[in-house]
Amino acid sequence: MKTRIINKKLLILLMVMVSFSCQEDFLEEKPLSFLSPDNTYNDAAGLQTALDAALRGVLTQWNGDTRELMFNSNMSDASVVSATDKPDAFVDLRVYATPTNSRNNDAGRARSFYADNYNHIKKANTVIDFIDNPDWDGGTANPERNHLLGSAYFLRAFFYMQLTMDFGNVAFPLTVAAEAKRDFKAFYMQGIWDQMIVDLEYAVEHMKPKSALALGQPPKDAARILLAKYYMLNERFAEAEQLMDDVINGGESILFTDGMIPSGVTEVEVANTNNPNTGNPLPGRSGFAPVDAVNYLHMEKDNQKLSNPEGIWYIVNTPFVLGTQGRSARIRAWGPNFVSTNLGVWEPGTTRTGTDVQQSTSDSRGRMMKKWGRGQGFARPTNYSQYEIWNYDGVVDEQDYRHKDLNWFEMEDVLYDNPSLEEDGSPYYMQPLRLYDDDGNLTCLDTIRCWFGYPRYKFFSTNFQDRPDRQDGGKMSMYVMRIAEAYLVRAEARFWQGDYAGTADDINTIRTRANAMTMYTVADVMTDGIGAVLDERNRELFGEEYRHDELVRVSVILAKTGQAAYNGKTYSISGTDIEVSLSANSFYYDRMMEKNNFFRDEVPWATYNTTKYTMDPMHIYWPVYQPYLVGNVGAVLNQTTGYNGAESNIEPLTHIIQPAGVPNIDPMEALNQD
Repeated sequence: MKTRIINKKLLILLMVMVSFSCQEDFLEEKPLSFLSPDNTYNDAAGLQTALDAALRGVLTQWNGDTRELMFNSNMSDASVVSATDKPDAFVDLRVYATPTNSRNNDAGRARSFYADNYNHIKKANTVIDFIDNPDWDGGTANPERNHLLGSAYFLRAFFYMQLTMDFGNVAFPLTVAAEAKRDFKAFYMQGIWDQMIVDLEYAVEHMKPKSALALGQPPKDAARILLAKYYMLNERFAEAEQLMDDVINGGESILFTDGMIPSGVTEVEVANTNNPNTGNPLPGRSGFAPVDAVNYLHMEKDNQKLSNPEGIWYIVNTPFVLGTQGRSARIRAWGPNFVSTNLGVWEPGTTRTGTDVQQSTSDSRGRMMKKWGRGQGFARPTNYSQYEIWNYDGVVDEQDYRHKDLNWFEMEDVLYDNPSLEEDGSPYYMQPLRLYDDDGNLTCLDTIRCWFGYPRYKFFSTNFQDRPDRQDGGKMSMYVMRIAEAYLVRAEARFWQGDYAGTADDINTIRTRANAMTMYTVADVMTDGIGAVLDERNRELFGEEYRHDELVRVSVILAKTGQAAYNGKTYSISGTDIEVSLSANSFYYDRMMEKNNFFRDEVPWATYNTTKYTMDPMHIYWPVYQPYLVGNVGAVLNQTTGYNGAESNIEPLTHIIQPAGVPNIDPMEALNQD
C-alpha cells in the first residue's frame, strides 16, 4: 500500500512537470530589471542622477582639507603649499613637479585635477549621450530636455576650463566610450574652447534661472559667467560684457549690502565664544564681530547663505541633514597650525609648545583649538595676499570689512593655553601669542605653516556633527559663484576694451560694499592695468576662486592680443601651440615672480633645509601623472611641455566644431583618427 502511494505521488509530479514544459517560457530567467542605460536614462529623473554625479565633482573640489580648489590657489600668487612635513610637495617644482610624483593630497593635487576631471566629464557626457532616450513631449523643443542638456554642457565646460588651464593641450572626449579606449590623442586647447563656447551659448539659452531650480543646481547665470570667461579667451570682450550686464541687471541675484542686514542683527560670530560642546565660555576675546555686509554674507548660521540674494550657484552641505557631505574642514585647510609640536609656536624664551595640542570636548583642554579651530596650515597666504593688497601708500586698510579686526584672523588673537605653563607659573599663560621673545628671537621657526593671518570670516563653521573636539570647520554651504564675481568679470571685459572708467566703476562697486578706505580712479586702472582687477579678485574671492586658472586665462589673453601688461612687457604666441609658447614665456610666470615672495625668493623650509620654493616658466602648466599615459598603448597621448616624456609628443589634433543641441560624436572619429 505504501508503494502505491509513492508511485501515485510520482505520477502527479511528472504530470505537473510535463504541463510546465509545454509552456515556452518555462525556466526562462525573468529579472525584475536590468541596470542598463536604456532603463536608467529613460526619463528626466534618470538623467538628473547622472548630472548630479557630475555636480558632486564640484563639491569634492571644495569640501575637505586638501582638495583641488585649495591646490589651485597654492599654484598662484595668492597662496602656497605649506604642508612642511612633506618635502616632495609641489614646492620645489624643479625637483618634485614631475610626471612620477604620486602625491595626491595636501602636498599636491595635479593627479586628481587630471584624472577626476575626466571622470566628472564622463558623467556629463552620459547625460549628453542619452539625452534623447526619454520620449520627450515636444521632442527636441522640450524645455526640461534642453535644460538638462544645457546643464551637462555647462558642467563639462567647467571641467574643461580647468584641464586646459592646468595642463594645456589635452585629450578631448565628448562621448562615453562604449568599450575600453586606449588610443587617445591630445587636442589643441583652442579647438576645445571653441566647442565649449558653442555648447555654453546653448546652455545660456536653455538653462533655467536660479529661481526655478533646487538649491545647488547650476543656473543660467552661472553659465553666463563661465561663457564670458571663454569669450574673453577668444577676444570677444564686448559679448562678455553683455553677458555680465544680463547677470547684474537680471534680478536673479543682487549684491548684498549693509542696508540688507536684517533689523536687530548687531553681530556675527566668527569664532567660538563658548565651547560648542558644553556651552561654557572659552577664555580670550569674544568671537563676535560687529555685523557688516561681508561677515553676514558669509555667515553659516541658520543656512543664511542659501537665502542670501548675492548667491548664484551654491554647494549645499548642512549639518544633520541626510545626504549632505562630510565636514568642510576649511579652517583646517586655510588656518595656521598654531598647535603644531614641530617647530611651531613656543613659549617665549623656551622650546616648550605654547598652545594646548590636546583634542577634547571638555572645558579644560584644547581651549584655543576650540575657539579658533585646529588649522593645519595647508594653504599659506603670500605676503601679497596677507599684506600688500591691504596697504595703500603706507597705510593699512583695516576699515575694509574683508580685513577688519576679527573678520581677519591674527595670531595675536590666540592665547598661550598649554596647561603646563599654568602649572609652572609661566607669566605667558593666557597671554597673547608673540612671534619674538624679549631678546628678539623667533618663538616660531616654522612660520610658513604655523604663523599667518587670513580672512577667517569666510571659512568659519562650527563642528556640531563631525569632530567637535577639534573645531576645524564643520559642514557648511559655500558659494561657487556669486554676483560680486560678475562685477569683477565685467570689470575685466571693460578693461580689455580700454574702458578704464567702467573698470574702475565695477571695482569700486565691490569696494564700496566692503567699506574700503580708498577707491580706484581711471589713472589707477591705467597704471595698475589688469593687476587692478586681479588685486580686487584676490581681496574679494580669496579661497573662493580657481586662482591659478584665472592667471593662466589672463596670460592667454595678453599673449593673443599683444597688449602691453602693466609690467611693461608684451607676450605672444608663436605658431598655433599656445601651450608651447606660454611654457617658455608668460604673464603667469612674471606675475608669480612679482607677487609670490616664496617662489621669487626661493624661501627654504625650516623643517627640511633641502626643500625650498622654486619655479620656472614651464610650471605655468602641470605634469600629467605618467601612469595615466602609459596605458594609452594605441597612440601617443602627450605629456605637458617641458616635463620628462614631452620629447615624444606628437602634433595635437585640431577639433572640428560640432553643433549643440544633439549628442556629440567622438572628436577623433570626426577626424578619422579612431
